[in-house]
Amino acid sequence: MAHFKKGADSTVLHKDDQSMMEHLVSLPKRILQYHELDDLTHMVLHSLSHNQCFGLKKATYLVDNPDFDHLKGVASFTKDECCLHKDDIWEKPECFVPDMEKALYHHDIKKFLKMSLKKKNVDLHSEQDIKDLGKDLGMDNPSYHCWHTRHGNHGLLLFEGEKDLDPWHKKLLDNFAALLSMCTHH
Repeated sequence: MAHFKKGADSTVLHKDDQSMMEHLVSLPKRILQYHELDDLTHMVLHSLSHNQCFGLKKATYLVDNPDFDHLKGVASFTKDECCLHKDDIWEKPECFVPDMEKALYHHDIKKFLKMSLKKKNVDLHSEQDIKDLGKDLGMDNPSYHCWHTRHGNHGLLLFEGEKDLDPWHKKLLDNFAALLSMCTHH
């Protein structure tokens, strides 16, 4: 849960949550600023997943496109591969793609292509179907967020936290995960 303390005139977020919010609200501007970068979606997912935000162990972003009958892997994050990139990926964003050349999980996810879940009448809001998919992608105890995107597609974020997210942080992740759909997928 968000940690609040009473200030003289208002309620103030705990220092860690304030830092997280500052990072989160900077993402839309960064998406616009770096819209032509290859793997921008991957960078945004890393930003959301790192400890300064939601502290995830593993995350995978997929797009379900019923018109073309595919579920495609777009970006991924695993804490084990963070040693491959700079501490601040936004300091020199053009270095991110070369830094992540050896990121095996990410490359495996980018090759991921299956038949559309929606086309197979799989309910994207069915917890068990989505958790099974998360386990197929190497997660022990996956959680997920699903949302509608442009052109009748659906964004699907499967993730596993270092610890369970409280309801406030889950709601934040649900809302900010939609930023992944605003990045151009090269």
